[in-house]
Amino acid sequence: TAVGLYEGLWMSCAAQSTGQLQCRLHDSLLALDAHVQTSRALMVVSLLLGFFGLIVSIVGMKCTRVGEDDPITKGRVAVAGGILFILSGLCTLAAVSLYAARVTHEFFNPSTPVNAR
Repeated sequence: TAVGLYEGLWMSCAAQSTGQLQCRLHDSLLALDAHVQTSRALMVVSLLLGFFGLIVSIVGMKCTRVGEDDPITKGRVAVAGGILFILSGLCTLAAVSLYAARVTHEFFNPSTPVNAR
């Protein structure tokens, strides 16, 4: 008998009364709710933007010899890396806010059974 059911972006878990925790990955991407698919996509985009922001920022640093020797160009490249980091953070903020709003909505929904909260 499961004591608690936990569902996340990547897997769902069930906690047993014995203290055992069983987790499994979601079976199908298309079978998930729209808010979970959207949150997963935003998190993947956030990771990609953060990675590219890191690469661009390293190229734009004054201490690296990659790219042009012009300090104005290096500064613009560094700013572009910062913009990528900001966009990455906004994608993460949107994903977390969307998922948290949905969880809160389901928790306070009167038609949700008490034992499923």
